[in-house]
Amino acid sequence: MDSNTTLKDSVKETAEKLVENIVEDTVVEAEEPHFTLTINVPQLPGKTQVLANASELVQEVRQWLTDSPETSMYTCFSLCYKGNRLDDYKELQEEGITQDCELDLIEEPYTEREARIHIIHVRELLAGPFKQNTSSVGIDPGLSFFTAISDINEKATNEQHQNNGKAKVNPEVQKTPFTDYDFSAPSLAKFVPNNFGRCSIKCLDSLYLSGWNPVPFERRRRGDLLYLTTTTIEGEILHITSAINGFFANKSTIKNFDPNPRTDLKTYHAHSLVSLLQAISPSFRANFKSLQDFIAIHHPFETIPVNTCFPAYPWVVRQSKHIYDMGRATEIYLNLGTDAVDSLRDWNDEFQSQREYPRVELKDRVLRERLVNKIQADFTESAVKGAIAVINGNVIPFNPRDPEEEHMYVYNNIFFSKAFDTRGTFAKLGGNDAAHVATGKDLEGIRTVNAIDVEGLYTLGCVVVDYKGIRIVAQTIVPGIFRRQDDSSIVYGYFDNGRDEPKLCSDPEFHEIVGKAARALHLAEHSVSDSKGTTVKLYTSLETKGLMGDDGRRYLFDLYRLNPIDIEFLENECEDKEGSNLPRYPHKLTLFRPELVESYWDHKSRLWLQEIAIAKQKESEGSNPEATSSDNEEFNFALNPDVFTNYKLPEGEEYEKTKEIDEENVRNASKYLRDTVIRMLIIEFTTLAVTPVDGSSLTTTMHRRGINMRYLGMIANIMDESQDKKLDHVKHLVIHEMIIRASKRILRGLLRELPLTYVPYCISHFFNCLLGTDYNPNPQPMVSDTTIGIDNPTYAYLNLTPSLLLQQIRDTILIRFRYSLPENFINVNVRKLPLLREICLRVGIQIAAQGYHFVNVKKKSRKRLTTFLPDDILNIIPVVKQANPRSVFAEETFEAGKLSIARGHRELGVDLMLQSLALHEQSYGFLHPATAKCYAALALYFYHHDDTEIAIDFQKKAVVVLERTCGVDSVDAVHSYLHLGLFENAVGNTELGLRYMRHAMYYWEIIYGPLHPDGATADQNVGIMLQNLRDFDGSVKFFERAKDTNETIFGKNNVITGESYHLLAKALAFAEDFKAALIAEKSAYNIFHATYGADHQKTKETELLLKDLTSNAVQNAKMALLKKQDKQPQPQPQQPQQPQQQQRKPTPRTTTIQLRTTPHHLTQAKKKKLSKK
Repeated sequence: MDSNTTLKDSVKETAEKLVENIVEDTVVEAEEPHFTLTINVPQLPGKTQVLANASELVQEVRQWLTDSPETSMYTCFSLCYKGNRLDDYKELQEEGITQDCELDLIEEPYTEREARIHIIHVRELLAGPFKQNTSSVGIDPGLSFFTAISDINEKATNEQHQNNGKAKVNPEVQKTPFTDYDFSAPSLAKFVPNNFGRCSIKCLDSLYLSGWNPVPFERRRRGDLLYLTTTTIEGEILHITSAINGFFANKSTIKNFDPNPRTDLKTYHAHSLVSLLQAISPSFRANFKSLQDFIAIHHPFETIPVNTCFPAYPWVVRQSKHIYDMGRATEIYLNLGTDAVDSLRDWNDEFQSQREYPRVELKDRVLRERLVNKIQADFTESAVKGAIAVINGNVIPFNPRDPEEEHMYVYNNIFFSKAFDTRGTFAKLGGNDAAHVATGKDLEGIRTVNAIDVEGLYTLGCVVVDYKGIRIVAQTIVPGIFRRQDDSSIVYGYFDNGRDEPKLCSDPEFHEIVGKAARALHLAEHSVSDSKGTTVKLYTSLETKGLMGDDGRRYLFDLYRLNPIDIEFLENECEDKEGSNLPRYPHKLTLFRPELVESYWDHKSRLWLQEIAIAKQKESEGSNPEATSSDNEEFNFALNPDVFTNYKLPEGEEYEKTKEIDEENVRNASKYLRDTVIRMLIIEFTTLAVTPVDGSSLTTTMHRRGINMRYLGMIANIMDESQDKKLDHVKHLVIHEMIIRASKRILRGLLRELPLTYVPYCISHFFNCLLGTDYNPNPQPMVSDTTIGIDNPTYAYLNLTPSLLLQQIRDTILIRFRYSLPENFINVNVRKLPLLREICLRVGIQIAAQGYHFVNVKKKSRKRLTTFLPDDILNIIPVVKQANPRSVFAEETFEAGKLSIARGHRELGVDLMLQSLALHEQSYGFLHPATAKCYAALALYFYHHDDTEIAIDFQKKAVVVLERTCGVDSVDAVHSYLHLGLFENAVGNTELGLRYMRHAMYYWEIIYGPLHPDGATADQNVGIMLQNLRDFDGSVKFFERAKDTNETIFGKNNVITGESYHLLAKALAFAEDFKAALIAEKSAYNIFHATYGADHQKTKETELLLKDLTSNAVQNAKMALLKKQDKQPQPQPQQPQQPQQQQRKPTPRTTTIQLRTTPHHLTQAKKKKLSKK
């Protein structure tokens, strides 16, 4: 007991230190002044105001003005204070800007670059909030349906507010969003809301670069930059000159070039193109105002671009009409310039320069993290486009004579290679399978080393792209790597290029820097030797290399073996064993995850603390009180990453003993994973501490605990043995995940050999064999008729049949997950929509939004021979993995805030959480998953503390950001919609709340389907909200489904099932079905009585309601008898009091939340709280 107390005290002391350090670092930032700036504008409205804080950059104020509807026509301008121009890259406080300052917006002369930026900005304004991005790699990137779902009758909402936040009660049941709800499988035709539409307000017929470009030399010295041609709504063709002093209409026509101004127009010149068009075209002026109003009704986060992370692409899309636009083809020039020089960047130097930025002060750390995030997002975007160009054959390799698999490419200063074992590096580990895994492990190692952020140690920028069945690795180029003829740059690790003699080296300075990272990674220093007897000491594995670049920086790369081998799995599954029917695992690169190493280190440190506490207790109780243990002793435990590999150990007894200790440590860690971590996860599943909903959330849950996905089969076998009904929903998800991963691997193999035109035919046939056999048990493959030179194709998908595919899936699951899938499981038990969704997301498939028939229908109603047709496959997009940077300080601040609240310091905790939100927004930007989860966590906190209006504001932001960055049907976005529905209901907007709930539950049916505990919670919340609108019959359906779900998961005698029966009985009573209510309440009473006893409050409550229902049932029986005897009936029995039911507050089902709002969030939150008081 004393040892446990000591451990708790140690943890508490650490937590207190964390809070104190965070508070010290953030108190200055939190006290920064906030003020409203007044900006004087040359044109209407004359003045505008901007809410800012002292630490904001002048550039950020400029960006706000460009994005604001009132000043959106300005892009080329500067801000001045008292006649002095402000530096864009200085903070407002550095320029002496305070509350009483008025800034002047000064129009600046254009350059060609500024003119191009202005034209792009105008085209984006005219396209509306959902502009199709011509440079995107897929359809509808970063989509949000929030405004479409929120499109409600404002009058009804206002009436609810006038009734003090209570919904108006009508004697008749009103129509609700769930009135026509279909409880059967949802149709993908409704995936995109019906009222979702892009902007249909047309301001111009066309706007594009004129054919008179480029500007003649004689006109350049006159100030002409570009020529434009536009056609107004009135039908007039205008030729416009972009000059250094603005835009003016010239006298040119399609046949005649006359660059002189059109002086016949009343207004022919303006600094802004928008202002010029407003003066010339009345229709443009009116429609542009309507367009601005249309944009204004959207949430601000729906209209700004996603530029700090890779946007989410929906897997179901609605085909939009392709419109003729001559300006679309010129957008590449407008974005990148004449020679596309703007796109040529030295990615490696940018990466490393941003990491070298000062990190001592808080503002420097925030700016550094913001720059690193931005360069990572830009690099990812360029790498993805380059990978697609490489796979489609649009880039020439610099080693064209080598076999195709060995080809390497340089495109846009990025190095590309394919994830194949071309040099035999992984021949003994599994060949191409091991090489495929190594790329992911290498990226994981880069992410881990970057998170430690050791000064002086650099990694390469890296992105892994899976496209059309091929994995491409994109990396930044180390300076001088292609010019060197020798390998003298390798100064750390073991290097064997296959030509020269292998080299083993360890530079002392490099070794010292790597040691700083190794201590955080818990990697042990160990000695290795080569065939010559050279002995060196390393922290990392032999395969990890250290390189000295021409720029003087020390780079660490090939980090795929950063962690030790999972030896228990390797010995049990990767070798042939007598008496085993399982095939050998396909590769031997079975390594620990970094989370497992960290978890095992924590486990060992807790054991060490307990041993210290026990030793101290014995010393204090012993006969020799002078003997004390060493308080200065530090816990020292690390794992050797080279253990159980073929590395050569130096000769000597000392080295052999060290090797035995290292092997024992790694083996114990492997046993800890199998015997402790996985078993604890099963317990968490059983107690519903963790409730994953789809494959992505299951993967995240396992990875956070350090469990590799190869253990899915082991988890499924444990669940089979336990036969616990509470695990059925997770077991189903685990088996689904194995099927999804096997299907993804098979489909990628089929796509790898195909030309692009055959891809839709292959995918549609694959889906028909997997999911469409109930509709057509014998689907036939189709071939493309657009490929030249292939008369008789022999592609593998042409031989695919449903039975062959199912056998391949079962074999793949057996090999890779060590699980024997029942023969008819896919045909009988699989849920087809969740399976289709996951495969599309994993492979990068976008299909058309329409109703797909998965079951057999009558021949008369059949419109197609198979469930899927090639035309249904609209696009295939790359699946991207990247080493996302982390803002450690922002995350620590948030955790400190939660810790302060848990300790009772609510005001300090809220301030820290809001400050963390500001740090998230400044580091990641508004549109980033980490920022969204911070919004969601704050919203949930304010909801539980009855600050519901503030909670709604944060939750709306979370919804939009999660939709745009994680996906419109992602689990996080669905949970956010469910929470938002509850929050709106809490302030009286029940109708709007039910809209959000219905939208979320539609996607829930696609993501998982029925029989999930979170689904039962959502059903009960919908039932309560429907009762508030007096839709009692509708509420009964949801309470019944919640009862069936809980009864299936928890059993008939569980308390949760009893609560479901109790709620159902009340709902039936409100619906005047007293007989069914009596039966339901009897079931609840029996459960509570058996569990709690007769004296428990729950039992007494159900007993009281049971008496009321029995009395009502008797009265109903008497009335029925009187009616039968043609006598006057008695008055109707009274229903249970409705207000009692309204007192029940819907319960938000919380999910595991990981954690530039501007710092004025804090001020706004405090103002709202004061106004409420």
